[in-house]
Amino acid sequence: MDTPICDFIKEYEAKGTSRLHMPGHKGVPFLGCENRDITEICGADELYEAEGIIAASEKNANALFGFGRTIYGTEGSSQCIRTMLFLALQERKNRTERPVILAARNAHKAFLYSCALLDVDVEWLFPEGAKSLCACPITAEQVAEGLKKSSAFAVYITAPDYLGGSPDIKGIAAACRAAGVPLLVDNAHGAYLKFLHPSKHPLDLGAAMSCDSAHKTLPVLTGGAYLHLSAEWAERVGRQAKKAMELFGSTSPSYLILQSLDLCNRYLAEGYREKLQWTIGQIGHLRGQLKKQGWTVMMDSD
Repeated sequence: MDTPICDFIKEYEAKGTSRLHMPGHKGVPFLGCENRDITEICGADELYEAEGIIAASEKNANALFGFGRTIYGTEGSSQCIRTMLFLALQERKNRTERPVILAARNAHKAFLYSCALLDVDVEWLFPEGAKSLCACPITAEQVAEGLKKSSAFAVYITAPDYLGGSPDIKGIAAACRAAGVPLLVDNAHGAYLKFLHPSKHPLDLGAAMSCDSAHKTLPVLTGGAYLHLSAEWAERVGRQAKKAMELFGSTSPSYLILQSLDLCNRYLAEGYREKLQWTIGQIGHLRGQLKKQGWTVMMDSD
């Protein structure tokens, strides 16, 4: 798989061009990465109006994930969460009442800040009998019941949660479809889920949109993220998605982060599924060894 962003910057660096443009370091090493740190110069494309090398790289990511649309973010899942809420808010049917979203209580503070920014009220779903809000194992039945009592324009959950577990996303997505609202998933810790066999990614289980922090579980620099849209939602809001991302992002996105997202495509394309499967096997072996020695294994699937 090609790496158009990395290739462009490598070629630019090799030309030895005088950098009479930002950033102010002019490519002179200080941290050591300055030679590959650029701004939106001619040929470098522009993240929120991508038509060149960034568009080509996102197309590669889209081919790997196979959803309706995959968009790069350089400011983490926080930027993608704000964008998801904004897009769902723009599509809500009831515009005469205050906007309300139904959400599992273990939501990250980025979700709370997004709701405050967009002036959205939250109706919380609490787990039954859970010992920690970090888990919040809500059920599809809870969601369906909550939607009957609510005028929510969307449902928001965190999966995987902060203890590694995940609710019944497929069932929750079905309850959302029955009520005519989208399921939005904070999948910040689960970018790798697409590459399991079978896939356990929220969009493959019926979610409308998700944010994935590429930097949390993939070899991407801090801040690298994906906003994924299902085929249906790419059709509905795909044209607005980039502009929505731009509303919540810097006008100077990091080209270092973009390069790491670009290079990650090749990493995912060249044997990542097999490496992931091998790792799962090793974890299973370690779990078995620990259990034989009398240890209690948390989140055991047995």
